Amino acid sequence: MAEKIKTIRTIARQMLRDEFQPSEDPDITEDELDLHIKEVLVEISLHRPYEVKETLTTCNRSGSATATTADHLIDTANAHFVAGDVGKTVHNSTDKTTAKVTAYNSESDLTLDTNIMASGESYTLYHLDGTSGKDLDISSITDLLEVEKAEYPTRQSPQEFRNCIVFGDVLTLDVDSEPTDGDEVFLYCHKVHQLTESASTLRPDLEKVLVEGVVAKAAVAWCNKMRSQIVPQSYQWHKDWANEQDARYRLGLNSITKRRVWEFYSRG
Repeated sequence: MAEKIKTIRTIARQMLRDEFQPSEDPDITEDELDLHIKEVLVEISLHRPYEVKETLTTCNRSGSATATTADHLIDTANAHFVAGDVGKTVHNSTDKTTAKVTAYNSESDLTLDTNIMASGESYTLYHLDGTSGKDLDISSITDLLEVEKAEYPTRQSPQEFRNCIVFGDVLTLDVDSEPTDGDEVFLYCHKVHQLTESASTLRPDLEKVLVEGVVAKAAVAWCNKMRSQIVPQSYQWHKDWANEQDARYRLGLNSITKRRVWEFYSRG
C-alpha cells in the first residue's frame, strides 16, 4: 500500500531522531522536510519516472475566408470553428502570415490577434505555435520530463509507434504525411512522481529510496546550519553520519535506475 506524505515525514523524522514532541519544536520543520521531499521526488523520477499515457488530438483544418473583417477569420462555407480553437495558430497560406486565435465568436467567426485574413485568402488552423498538422500542443501535460514515444494511428494491432521531437511546448510527430484534423494520438510520457496527503504514485521500493534521500538531505542541511553551534568533534560525527546516509541514498538511486533502450520507429 502506497504511503502518503505524512507517513514519509514521520518515518524520516524517526530515522533522524527528530520525532515531534508536543512540548518542543522539532529541529527540522515540516516545510524543510517538504522541500527535501520535493527535491528527492524529482531525482527519483529522473531515474525511474512515473509513466503515463496521455491522449491528444491533431489540429489541421483548412479553408478560405469568405469575408474581410479586421482582426477576424470569417469562414461561413465550412463553419467548423469550435470554442477550443482559442489559442491556436492561423496560418494564411496565401500571404504566408500567422496569427493567434484570441476569441471564439461562432462556428464561422474567430477573433485574431493580428489582422492577416481577407476574403478569398486560404488558411490552415494548427495547434499553438504549430507549423503543420504534425505538431501537437503539449502545454497541458503537467510535470512532464520527456515523451518517450508516440502512438499514431492509435488502437492498431500491432501498435504503430512513432518517434517525436519536442521543442518547448510543441511536439512534432515523425511521420511521412500530415495527420487529418481531430486524429487521436497517444503520448507515452515520463513524469515527476506525485506524493500528497491523499495519494502517491510511488511503489514501495521507490518509497524506501525517497526516505533515504530525505534523511540524507535533511542531515546534510542540519550539519551546515549547526556548524558554528556545536563542538567540532560532535559536528564531525554528525557530518560522517550524514555522508553515510547520502551514500546509501545514491546506491538506492542506482538500484532503481531504469535501463534505457533507444528505439527508432518507422515514419509510416
